[in-house]
Amino acid sequence: MTHEVLKDVPQGLSRERIEQVARQRGEPEWHIQRRLEAWERFSSLPLPSPKQEDWRYTDITTLHLEDYAAVGWGDAPVGNPPAQLPAFLTENPTIRVYHRAGFGFEAHIPDDLRAQGVQVRDLYEVLISNPEQMEADLGRLAPIPGDKLTLLHAAAWDSGLYVYLPANVQVEGVIEIIHWFEAPGLHCPHTMIVCEQGSGANIVQSFFSPEGAPMFVLGAVEVFNKPNSDLRHALVQRMGRESLFISSVDYEQRRDSRVQSLNVGLGARLGRTVLQHLMTEPGAEARPLGLFFGDGTQHLDFRTLQDHRVGNTMSDLLYKGALYDEAVSVFSGMIRVHPKAQHTDAYQANRNLLLSDAAQAYSIPNLEIGANEVRCTHGATIGPIQPDEVFYLRSRGIDPAAAEALIVMGFFEVVLREIKPSDLRLSLQKLLAGKLKGDAPRYFMDLAELEEELAGV
Repeated sequence: MTHEVLKDVPQGLSRERIEQVARQRGEPEWHIQRRLEAWERFSSLPLPSPKQEDWRYTDITTLHLEDYAAVGWGDAPVGNPPAQLPAFLTENPTIRVYHRAGFGFEAHIPDDLRAQGVQVRDLYEVLISNPEQMEADLGRLAPIPGDKLTLLHAAAWDSGLYVYLPANVQVEGVIEIIHWFEAPGLHCPHTMIVCEQGSGANIVQSFFSPEGAPMFVLGAVEVFNKPNSDLRHALVQRMGRESLFISSVDYEQRRDSRVQSLNVGLGARLGRTVLQHLMTEPGAEARPLGLFFGDGTQHLDFRTLQDHRVGNTMSDLLYKGALYDEAVSVFSGMIRVHPKAQHTDAYQANRNLLLSDAAQAYSIPNLEIGANEVRCTHGATIGPIQPDEVFYLRSRGIDPAAAEALIVMGFFEVVLREIKPSDLRLSLQKLLAGKLKGDAPRYFMDLAELEEELAGV
């Protein structure tokens, strides 16, 4: 692989420009100073390279930041609003949100939920109208010390959503958010989700861009889970093949909070997600799930941290992925148990299925244990489909391509069956099946539709 220097900064972005635009927008002084401090650190730090352990298997030194215009910081109009947006993954989301980068967002919230205090708002609007509400938490979870690109996001985030669930409010159904990026260039979306005590919801965020558009999405999602809250949260990455997608997802879990996170990687030329469950009070439970399917020359990178800062907490991670052609995946997971965090129960598993000789999967599970009364284990597997499995199916009259497809979809089923509601699970099953070779996708599409019909009877 050739190595070139990642040069300069995105077009139209500078310290002066950030300060000028932030003041024009009416941002509070404390936030402007945070932006400028992040910019100074971004400018002074070395670029990520494979010499750093966090970037060992993902080489971005051939990228050129100056090839991407900072869309949210320019004066020029970004074009016409998208005429048509992708369909939702769930049939009838309870709350429907369209975030169109460069054109704002619209949220459709039922009146009864509005009356109970459920909010989906523009993050800028909350920052400017209620700065004291944001000062303590905005950006607190997202920054990763020493990471240059994370600092670029902190300095230049340009659009965002604020999702608020009041205490003891349970949102039935799904809150589904479509993030649509159409203007070529750099986009830095930021999402902040606050789940107050005793609240609950199922939130799905889907990230899209059209094929053929050179796009760099550098995002962050911060989730604050207060005591006894219950959250299902999915991030589904379906960007176009000319795009880069790098994002952090951070959950702060307080006492007895429960979070099931789902990280789905299907699109982009290069996709990288750094996901962290930070368990800060006893009783917190995390169930991180991951699904990815790469083909062509896709590079999909997943970094996870199960951070047990106190005792009597639990986490159970399962990431499963398949790779065709020359695709590459990276999974690097860490279970960290802090000193005195006794009675921690943590597990981590990463399973990889190689469907061609040229595909590569790197799996690096790690344990960092600072307490002695714990149960912490991990495991990883990388390998092709076993010949005896194919032979068994062929002996039942199934052709080789269909046999391979059955094995692949069965491999994903362990994760799929944990996804709710059923229409979200079926939509993701169809997306995974769409990656299969030959006629197999059509077969599994029909099977999913039949299952959907039977579920409705």
